[in-house]
Amino acid sequence: MKSRSDIHELLMLKLTGGLNEDQQAEVDALIEGDPEVNMAWKHLQEYYLLHEKRRADFDSISAADIMAGVKDRVFSPRPTFHTSKWIAAAAATVIGIGIFVYGITKTNHSSKVLSAVHKNIPAKSVYLELQNGQIIDLSGGEQSLKTEDGQVILNNSRNRLTFIADRENSGLNKLIVPQGKDYSIRLSDGTEIRMNAGSTLQFPFGFAGSTREISVTGEAYVKVATAADQPFTVHTPATTIQVLGTEFNVNTYNPDKTAISLVQGAVKVRAGKQDVVLKPGFQAEYTTQKGINTYPFDKNDVLSWLEGKYEFRETPLREIIPILERWYDVKIMTDHPAVADKTFTMLIKKPEGIEAFLEMLKVIRGADYYYKNDTIHIK
Repeated sequence: MKSRSDIHELLMLKLTGGLNEDQQAEVDALIEGDPEVNMAWKHLQEYYLLHEKRRADFDSISAADIMAGVKDRVFSPRPTFHTSKWIAAAAATVIGIGIFVYGITKTNHSSKVLSAVHKNIPAKSVYLELQNGQIIDLSGGEQSLKTEDGQVILNNSRNRLTFIADRENSGLNKLIVPQGKDYSIRLSDGTEIRMNAGSTLQFPFGFAGSTREISVTGEAYVKVATAADQPFTVHTPATTIQVLGTEFNVNTYNPDKTAISLVQGAVKVRAGKQDVVLKPGFQAEYTTQKGINTYPFDKNDVLSWLEGKYEFRETPLREIIPILERWYDVKIMTDHPAVADKTFTMLIKKPEGIEAFLEMLKVIRGADYYYKNDTIHIK
């Protein structure tokens, strides 16, 4: 049975926007269903947010830095103990938790606007870098604010950014999604973009010209809003994708390869002097050695990350490791080359955590693991 401190830590994670969508739902259900936890949540908000001095302290320290250890302990997967079960069990011992508060300070639940000159970019946080250098931390949960110049209203809700801006506001901004995170954004024209871990998007608040242009590194799923008089272009480090109205996935994780997978509509992929028009269900793969080649693709393989899972079929461990490192923000090494060559057929789900995958390795192929110097070694 968990102690009241575990419940307190969960509520602190909610207060600071440190829960993912599934965890948020579980904690919200607990707050709604248990009067004592509900009272604890109210007391916690009053303690930090209604007291001027404590609120100032709360706003001064990075959420990611303080709560990293809490997340690791509270949400580390245990094969025989599901999160919702231990939350319910812990609730039985939570009497009086509302006044049981740690002497820690955290970032406000509303967004911190950071000056790049005076503060570092938030560690392990999703953030927005505006064309004027202003940095906006988007890891603080529900928030609504204006940019420093007052020209744009930003709304960060449920891991998704929307905004209201003048059409002429065409300077390039940068959305950075670090390893271990994912994030969505709705552009001014209605285009929806889902960003995978370790990815970057450059975009304007407004599309004033005759075209709509953005740049992507990493991986993103793009659902382009139709505008026949304003073609949409996606730039990657090695290719250019021209579309009118369509849905596709773009992957540039491998610096030597870019893959564009078309779900519906039509796109033209350009690299060097080559142009290829894709049909739905086909993928254009560009490498410097072979140029552009097209193949049918399996949605279960390419798009499963949108559902928080990856499906591998006879995939070498060396190809799986970079995905795990991005997804869970960890460092992984194999102790012997032969281990990296082992192939695996399995389904991994992000919420289950890295430990669940490592345990599967032991069961499926007898590949054991250990931790050393903040690195997972597979032997």
